[in-house]
Amino acid sequence: VGPRVCSRRFCGVETQERISMSLEALLDGRDLDSLSSDEKMALLAQAGILKPDAAPSPPVGPTAAVAAASPASVTAAAGPELATEEDKIAYLRARGVEVDLAEERGKPRPAPAAVSPGADTFGFVRIPADESQAVKTELAAGGGSDVLKSLLAPRFASDAAMKAATVARETAGRLKNMVASGGAAEMLKAPSADTMSALAAGGACETYPLTQGSAANGWRSVRLYIDEVGALRGRPRNRRAEALAAAAGLAGLSIHGDAYVGRCERGPSGAEANADFGLAEMAHDASWVLAARQEHMAAAARAGHGDSEHLAGGDHGVYSWSQTDEAVEVRVRGAPEGRGAARRVSVRHGRGDRVGVSVDGSVIVELMPLFDTVAPDDCTWTLDGGEVVVTMEKAEARPWATLCLEAR
Repeated sequence: VGPRVCSRRFCGVETQERISMSLEALLDGRDLDSLSSDEKMALLAQAGILKPDAAPSPPVGPTAAVAAASPASVTAAAGPELATEEDKIAYLRARGVEVDLAEERGKPRPAPAAVSPGADTFGFVRIPADESQAVKTELAAGGGSDVLKSLLAPRFASDAAMKAATVARETAGRLKNMVASGGAAEMLKAPSADTMSALAAGGACETYPLTQGSAANGWRSVRLYIDEVGALRGRPRNRRAEALAAAAGLAGLSIHGDAYVGRCERGPSGAEANADFGLAEMAHDASWVLAARQEHMAAAARAGHGDSEHLAGGDHGVYSWSQTDEAVEVRVRGAPEGRGAARRVSVRHGRGDRVGVSVDGSVIVELMPLFDTVAPDDCTWTLDGGEVVVTMEKAEARPWATLCLEAR
């Protein structure tokens, strides 16, 4: 999830949506897992995911389903000995291309191999979500492409069940963006917690660019590597990783669980590979951080985006709402005016999961459950020109994708 934070929180989402919609039409009600390997390859080629005669390349998004290379092009490049689909898949994976097979989803991934003495290595930084643990540098062996995503994915593996309410909350923003971009209504159903747990059991790593490679910086990029479903798992917020992203000009990110920072650079041949990134470069006044902040500020200015554009809000007739990172304001129309008007109004928050407003005992609005919880003791309300203005303090300072998951 473009230069704006709100649209880049889920990196590669737009690409995945286009792929998903294309596949849905081509499947025409069939189950993808019921197809043979040859049928799957043909279907992916029809959807435009596999392009004939394309050279093997890394996947575009954080959860790209397959590599952008066709079996025919692999055979042509490597010779006739790649006779089976298994040979072709092995060929792609050996060259750093991620291939996601339905039959492998949910299975634990192999642990990364130890770095061999004398191997060509690079450094990257681990930022634990637990602030009592030190930020430290780790080493890994290079592989001619960005190997960190596949290397780190097993570290995010978990067989713990996800909570249904958490999955609904954290997918609300993505579904809302899909509706806005014209997604088919029948596809806009939040996945179940059991489905998400099974798909991500072996670990899912998302790459998030803090700064993009360009001619100005020698084609060197710096990336965050995070648990793609960290929020769904209810992992704790990583304040240090969020602070680094904010210093680089990407305010408003919510990063859950451990995070890693690494660098990639493009060589003379145009191929990308991992390069050293050390602890000293974690400083918020490091040269790459300052350059990234200027880059993102310039991009936002060109697009005419304000500082709070990543914060959702809206008008729903009887009420409207807006927010800051710390609080939500709901303005409910139909409030009494004049002397004694306040005594005719009641506002309730339950256990912090709702907002309800009544006048003379009649309910005007009852919104529940809220996108996230609020602190009832820190919520206030007042009357303003025929409106009840309710100000609710968020239990956790973070942007809300919607006011509530369901409106009743």
